Amino acid sequence: MGLDARLRYTRMVIKNSFVELLKKKPINKITVKEICDKAEINRATFYKHYLDVYDLLDKIEEQFLNELKEKIVQANEKSFSETLSFIMEALKADAEIYKSLFSDHGDPMFPKKVFDICYELDLVMDKSAANEQLSPTQKRWLYDYIAYGCNGILSQWIAENMQEPISVVVEFAEQLVKSTMRNR
Repeated sequence: MGLDARLRYTRMVIKNSFVELLKKKPINKITVKEICDKAEINRATFYKHYLDVYDLLDKIEEQFLNELKEKIVQANEKSFSETLSFIMEALKADAEIYKSLFSDHGDPMFPKKVFDICYELDLVMDKSAANEQLSPTQKRWLYDYIAYGCNGILSQWIAENMQEPISVVVEFAEQLVKSTMRNR
């Protein structure tokens, strides 16, 4: 096994061990020693890769967010439904990790980080004349209103083990967003 393969394997074992622990308890109750015991590595190996448990969580989140941003940017159309579908497909691909990240035990700011990427890329908000008349502050309020509603839908979908088909969830969320935009 080459150096790169060993590094990837070590990081994978650390990440998987951390996620298993995160399913059972909040991040502030997880220790590096617990992760190392579960991963069957020594603490020095952990510290070669991460500063602490929070750094590990940040790196996991950062990787997901970078991959998500790349996928969205590469998409030809950036409609609300496509964006939400991308997010949900990415979450489902690594379901165990994201169930933990979106749980009460994970980073409560993680969903906001996901939706901030969409805001940064100017997604969700349509370019209608009515929206163009909003102040920058009002646009952000409207975006946050929509994003936090979508976060509630995503969180519930994740909590229910992602059983509902993505297309059904996306269609429902899109109807809510369109209704919000029409009725504001």
